[in-house]
Amino acid sequence: MRIIAPVRDHDTFGSGLYGASRDGGKRTHSGIDFACYPGSIILASSSGTVTKLGYPYKDDPTYRYVEVTDHDLRRFRYFYVKPSVSMNQMIIKGGAIGKSQELNRRYPGITEHVHLEIKDQNNEFLDPNDFI
Repeated sequence: MRIIAPVRDHDTFGSGLYGASRDGGKRTHSGIDFACYPGSIILASSSGTVTKLGYPYKDDPTYRYVEVTDHDLRRFRYFYVKPSVSMNQMIIKGGAIGKSQELNRRYPGITEHVHLEIKDQNNEFLDPNDFI
């Protein structure tokens, strides 16, 4: 049985829906935020290869993300995930890639979540709803 976490509802930082307004309408949310408790095991939503283990914030190396590139060169990026995988590792859909990190230290009052965004080979954002 596969558990799909609910999308982060609206809180003081906005909505976790794809395309939700950000910064007073100056930009839109580029992914989906899935509500979860810190320490939750995060599963890959696609098969592929780990192509990046990154840091979403230059000023805080404790936060991490995992990027998995599929056979169509789409990059699935899972933000606020402490990796349990290594570079160039092959991942199967549903395989564990890490554990969710606690966000309230940086964003007090935000709903704890993992952010998933997907970019195509032209670096354009894709709607994750089409791939879940």
